[in-house]
Amino acid sequence: MKAMKKVFASATAALTLSIGVPVTAQAAIVSITNPGGSTEIGARIRWGNTGWEAALRDGSNVAATLNPAGTPVWQLDKDYAFNVSYVVATGTLSLGVDFDLDGSFGAGETLSLSTFAAPGLTDYSGYGFNYLQISGNEGSSTARSSVKSLVINGDSLSDLVPNGAFLDTFYEDNVLGAIGWNISGALNFSAAGTTDERPSWNFSFRTPELQPAAVPEPGSLALAALGLMGLVAARRRKTA
Repeated sequence: MKAMKKVFASATAALTLSIGVPVTAQAAIVSITNPGGSTEIGARIRWGNTGWEAALRDGSNVAATLNPAGTPVWQLDKDYAFNVSYVVATGTLSLGVDFDLDGSFGAGETLSLSTFAAPGLTDYSGYGFNYLQISGNEGSSTARSSVKSLVINGDSLSDLVPNGAFLDTFYEDNVLGAIGWNISGALNFSAAGTTDERPSWNFSFRTPELQPAAVPEPGSLALAALGLMGLVAARRRKTA
């Protein structure tokens, strides 16, 4: 009985410690230099005055398009909310653009693609991505666009302004490594696009990494131990 009490006390202490330790907050997303590697999947949003305006892609291949006719057309000096996300468990890539400026992503303003479900595309279910690349291409000396109120995985970051050039920015989570991503902000066009459909913005996920199987939290293990000891104690009382 003394041994039983000692084990019970140890398990209780472990449970108390696991509950007392705060859950680690989402680590900060940081800007880094080009990490190398290749672009795998991503989303593109562009002026599109002669063609489609947004798309999801696998590598360099367009996989699905949004607002392909360019209607409604972009308005200058308006902030268009957008969202790009990637979910590790299902390998799902999603895109939303508020084309009609009504403050929500309604009909014809969202795309979602589970990469493993589409013929000819790569199965990324279970994979996280180590890096995010955001590229703004204006293709001339005229400043035409910007990304405002940029938020990546809950962290607010600086606005992106190409100023008439090509802007390439790379991000990583400085603790968690390969993860899922959620990017939101507002895209603003300050001048009409060119015939080669610039400005354009690309959101690309780089360096996929298969995620390990989930490991039980210490608190869950402690609770399981308590439950097991409770069953043992109940059986001993019954047979006593």
